[in-house]
Amino acid sequence: MTRLKVLVAASAACLVMVFVLVLSAETVGKSTPARVEPTLDANIKKITLTPKAAERLGILIDEVRADPSGRLIVPYASVLYDLSGKAWIYISAEPLTFVRGPIEIDTIKGDNVYLSDGPPVGTKVLSAGVPQVFGTEVKVGH
Repeated sequence: MTRLKVLVAASAACLVMVFVLVLSAETVGKSTPARVEPTLDANIKKITLTPKAAERLGILIDEVRADPSGRLIVPYASVLYDLSGKAWIYISAEPLTFVRGPIEIDTIKGDNVYLSDGPPVGTKVLSAGVPQVFGTEVKVGH
């Protein structure tokens, strides 16, 4: 019985210490890995990552390209589908800052997605870390 009381007391002390550490981390000098800001469209948010968050997520940037016929091409890894099946990509107009933009897919061939509508050639798009940025935007996992 004495061992049980010691174990319970030690467990309670550990829980109190964890609670204090969590509160301290939340209130003293806590930096957030991303800033989420509204845009003109209430359903779309602007996400700005810290350099450390971008590194942890393995963020990669690519560009919208065109084939010889002028069709727009983005990496397949850049494409995100929402619950209604609409296709999106994250556009990066500023370093480590992303805004979701709609696209219309014409064809998918291997790692390339050919668009019938999307941002112009040369637009920087997110090509790795897309699901994580979307989760940050819609507050999944927070």
